[in-house]
Amino acid sequence: MRSLRNRAAHHEPLLDGLPLTGQTDRRGRPRRLSLPDAHQEVLRLVEYVDKDVAAWLARSSRVPQALSVRP
Repeated sequence: MRSLRNRAAHHEPLLDGLPLTGQTDRRGRPRRLSLPDAHQEVLRLVEYVDKDVAAWLARSSRVPQALSVRP
């Protein structure tokens, strides 16, 4: 979650997903988590802290809408 926040805050590109630190694919390239998967992971982490907040966040998040209209 911190990596996603930092990349967004520093205006780094996210369209190709979020690189997973220390993980590589068979070709040696950084493994990446897709943005929809990253969003689901954030919701899952919030749910560990507070189920009501996670439910509210899932209902009010504009991330799925933004991802559906991306170029």
